[in-house]
Amino acid sequence: MQIFGKTDVGLVRETNQDTFMSGDLTPSVGFALVCDGMGGENGGNVASQLARDIISTQVMQNLREYMDPRSVYHLILAALNAANSVVYEKAQQQPALAGMGTTAVLAVVMNDILYIGHVGDSRAYLLRKGKLTQLTKDHSFIQYLLEHGQITEEQAKSHPQKNQITRAIGVEATVEIDYNEFPCKYGDKILLCTDGLTNCCSEAEILLILEQNNARQSVKRLLQAAKKHGGHDNITAVVLEC
Repeated sequence: MQIFGKTDVGLVRETNQDTFMSGDLTPSVGFALVCDGMGGENGGNVASQLARDIISTQVMQNLREYMDPRSVYHLILAALNAANSVVYEKAQQQPALAGMGTTAVLAVVMNDILYIGHVGDSRAYLLRKGKLTQLTKDHSFIQYLLEHGQITEEQAKSHPQKNQITRAIGVEATVEIDYNEFPCKYGDKILLCTDGLTNCCSEAEILLILEQNNARQSVKRLLQAAKKHGGHDNITAVVLEC
């Protein structure tokens, strides 16, 4: 397994509120995490960094080879819930950080299974045999409008409330986490990314870059492509190659 990640401030923002972390336990067991902060310059930075540190520490301390699926499920939920509690409590203690939060998408690969927990609109994709599949569903106002037939996919691309998310780590005392498991096969590529990438690059372009490059080259070229298309937001991508 190869895991590489990269983040970039983009061409418009002054600070980077995206964070990421990845690691591997064995050649076939690893994890990746991407967070995208919100809540003002300071709040977004604090929220994403806190969540990254709490989640990655919990995973690295508790992930074990040959864990059964139920144990991995509990590990992922515990890590994301712990981050939610810490970020929320920090915001309650410091008025300047009130309302801060962060997205989080966490992927663990073990024993040919991909486990994903996520909150917010940072995404996970799977590239397999020339097909790119979005594995997560955005927790966003735009997603709600799409699901209820109130706007089209084309209208969603330029909607004024495009960046409004409906769920985030640290905004409330408790958080609802989406969790899924997928089979993982040799040759698969798994992409975790923030909306700074997906708002600038089409899925067709992302697919092409992932197909034509290894994990290390992919993250570099994905960020370059997003900046070529304007780089309106912070951009982060992590690619796991099974």
